[in-house]
Amino acid sequence: MKKFTCPYCYGKHDIISSGLKCSYNVPGKPDKCISTVVKDAAGWIPNKDKQKCMKCKDARKSVFCSVVNKEIPSDFLNEESLSVALLGAKASGKSNYIGVLINEIKRKMTSSFNCTLSLASSEESRQYYNDHYYEPLFKHGSVVDATSQDDVPPLIFPLRFMDKNNHIKKVAALSFYDTAGENLDSTDDMLVNNRYIPNADGIILLLDPLQVSTIREKLQGKMSLPPQNTDVVEVLSRIVQNIRDVKNIRGTIKIPLALAFTKIDALEQYNLLKEDSCLHSESEHLARGVFVETDFESVNIEMQDLLENWLDAELVQQMKQFEKYAFFGLTALGGVPNGTKLSGNKINPRRVLDPLLWLLAENHYIQTVKK
Repeated sequence: MKKFTCPYCYGKHDIISSGLKCSYNVPGKPDKCISTVVKDAAGWIPNKDKQKCMKCKDARKSVFCSVVNKEIPSDFLNEESLSVALLGAKASGKSNYIGVLINEIKRKMTSSFNCTLSLASSEESRQYYNDHYYEPLFKHGSVVDATSQDDVPPLIFPLRFMDKNNHIKKVAALSFYDTAGENLDSTDDMLVNNRYIPNADGIILLLDPLQVSTIREKLQGKMSLPPQNTDVVEVLSRIVQNIRDVKNIRGTIKIPLALAFTKIDALEQYNLLKEDSCLHSESEHLARGVFVETDFESVNIEMQDLLENWLDAELVQQMKQFEKYAFFGLTALGGVPNGTKLSGNKINPRRVLDPLLWLLAENHYIQTVKK
């Protein structure tokens, strides 16, 4: 039986193991149906009739995740999904990154890669994105409030890739969790609040360079630095342990890992990037509508060189536990905010899409070229 990925728990399910309801209701008789199927008092369809009911064309079917009891959007039932675990310690810029990433997909990626991002698949996601990300960033010129440790809904947006005739050829049903950075501060918190991590198809781990001791020393007195938070090596170590414990993995972890340095605008402003750094400009991927390996490798090599100067070898050793990993540098805002207000009241993002494009290329959603 065909399995699909739940965008809430990232687990693999089928119709039989999921809850199923239909839109056909006789007033006052929730157990009645236009066919011979008898639902229970709450309107749930019994397992023996689920396959039959899925073929019915007279009613809308609602499929519910058996783990979190939430309705799964129809795009996730019919297409392959790409579940991305987007992680970052407190103050890494994760909420700003998510808010800008979705907008960059809509504004830039859709035309470059002939795809469309659906905001209608989940009303909860659309409303949450508008209220918590888009409005502050793009209407009020302010940064996004830090994520609370309460449960927040994942952002669920199918990304539909078209052929030359504008027929859908493939769908990446994206889902992002903006989990609070504090939920990565202990292994127990991670197991409770980030149970989706081991089932993800890719991980984007954001690292704030302003948390790195050597960089903080160089910038001391030049700019307002955020309080020092949990070390990224500790965070990555817990992620690795979480995946190994849940999946019982002894060898290398097969989930691709993108380690992305945020806030490179601050490094640029205070001359901590090389004059000829490729991070000063947008990637070639968007201009050419393909994933360009030479551009990717330039960033990957430069970031590894910077890491050797900024961090000890322990971080790279942790990353080697993943079969595929890569380094990225980006700025979501394009300038250092003045308190909560954006620099110049506008956003100038750069290379925000690169980690996602790499994951899409690794999963064969977009074409890769060597040069």
